[in-house]
Amino acid sequence: LKVGKGDAIILTCGGSTMLIDCGEEDDGQEVVDNLTEQGIQKVDVLIITHFDKDHVGGADSVVKMIPVDRVLQPAYEGTSAEYDDFLTAMEEAKITPENVTQTQTFQFGQASITVEPPASYEIPDGKGEYDNNFSLITTVELGAKRLVFTGDAEKKRIREWLSSGTAQPCDFLKVPHHGVYNKALPELFETLHPAYAVICDSAKNPADDRTLELLKQCGASTYQTKDGDISIVCDGESIAVTQ
Repeated sequence: LKVGKGDAIILTCGGSTMLIDCGEEDDGQEVVDNLTEQGIQKVDVLIITHFDKDHVGGADSVVKMIPVDRVLQPAYEGTSAEYDDFLTAMEEAKITPENVTQTQTFQFGQASITVEPPASYEIPDGKGEYDNNFSLITTVELGAKRLVFTGDAEKKRIREWLSSGTAQPCDFLKVPHHGVYNKALPELFETLHPAYAVICDSAKNPADDRTLELLKQCGASTYQTKDGDISIVCDGESIAVTQ
């Protein structure tokens, strides 16, 4: 969804619904409205990739307004008011979130989902910005097609994931960290070699030109949410992207 420089992703398959992140605080209603317009009455799985406010901000509104069966989240504590609001909303809805410390695989309609945590949630000395490198990475496999959603993974997290041996070529990539360039992106794009890529950015904070050029060089058709909502349809044999 077009929610500024934030992630709010809705996936449906075989009658099941999954959300990956919910944008900022003011975006929760938009996510719910979109679900309602599609006739969706509950969320089977909510994945919060990490606790930055542009990913967890709208999650409390979603939990308050629509039933959520299962929540997967990274195993560390956030520091923002938006994170606290999310915890309160889950407590009121009697939802016990699952802290992801080991790779999880489960069925989602006809698709297979793999959610991979970082190797460690240890907060580095000096702290600084560490949330992005705690991002959960989600891979969706349907038939012959693979779609990868990378949260806000930065250089450390990307290289860790690539060295784990689980990163494989994909057909679709949700580009990490709103298209902000880092030195691990060339290896990431060369390894995954996506046919299609989406960047969650805004007119105020667009993707870096270097990131866009890398995607162009690897042959990806790239879309940016700053230009509007994006729809991806996959039947296991082909993928169609419209905006």
